[in-house]
Amino acid sequence: MSFASPWALLLLLPLAAGVAWWAWRERRGTRAAAVPFADLDLVAIAAPRRRWTRWLPATLLVLALTGFTVALARPEAVTSVPREEGTIMLAIDVSGSMAADDVAPYRLRAAQDAAKTFAEKVPRQFQVGLVAFSGQADVLLPPSTDRAAFARAVDSLVADGATASGEAILSSLDAIRSTQPGSQQLRSGRILLLSDGANTVGTMPEEAAQQAKQAGVPVYTVALGTAEGVLPDGRAVPPDAASLAAVAEITGGEAFESTDAESVRTVYEDLGTFIGTRQVMAEVTAWPTGIAALLLVLAGVAAWRVGPRL
Repeated sequence: MSFASPWALLLLLPLAAGVAWWAWRERRGTRAAAVPFADLDLVAIAAPRRRWTRWLPATLLVLALTGFTVALARPEAVTSVPREEGTIMLAIDVSGSMAADDVAPYRLRAAQDAAKTFAEKVPRQFQVGLVAFSGQADVLLPPSTDRAAFARAVDSLVADGATASGEAILSSLDAIRSTQPGSQQLRSGRILLLSDGANTVGTMPEEAAQQAKQAGVPVYTVALGTAEGVLPDGRAVPPDAASLAAVAEITGGEAFESTDAESVRTVYEDLGTFIGTRQVMAEVTAWPTGIAALLLVLAGVAAWRVGPRL
């Protein structure tokens, strides 16, 4: 947290000095009121007990004044606000290993369901496109706000072939670049890459990631599957989370791992919310002002209920 007008916090100094003076005066007054050589038993019976509630009104008032002083300093905090625009390309692995059933009902079906949930989470004004990759990468849907077309494209995916994740990144970059002709640095572009295996053909993912970094496009990766994943023919197909994490690190994105249908859906939902927002420093003066006003009201109520009587 920071303050737009930090000088206002200097007002806390006279407030603290006033509190210290008041406490000193109360202590001095208590000593001055003492009766020497009094019958202590009689005094104990006659004098009312000093209750902690007698301090409550003043304490609440001081806290209220502190809150108003903090509000005058105009505190600022980092908050999430919706992005006004954005282009997101989902690159989904459709290689033969995506037919493994270690993620129910099978890997590709879990990815398809989660992708559609993701598209619904992203703000409607965002353009979302789809790249399917196996031995090569194909743009099945250029960036579009048509969510129904996106869902149809996702449902058409079939698992078969090798894995060309590097080509998927490059195809996604080209699709984003088509929405911003002539731009070297792409604004508000994101790539979400879901795969379950190591790259086997085409451009190396790290090389493609460097190009994405130069264009200013973070790549978020999701490694899908478990170490026990096997195909119907008995071939083991464990996910390669390390290579996907390297891609995310190079581009400034984030890497995730999903081992079941629920976790991949949760990751997509979280990414939909995260990618659709941006972090900004915003003024949060309303919070201390509201709290201070409430404390001031409580101080008045406390003074009425438990304050000293004449």
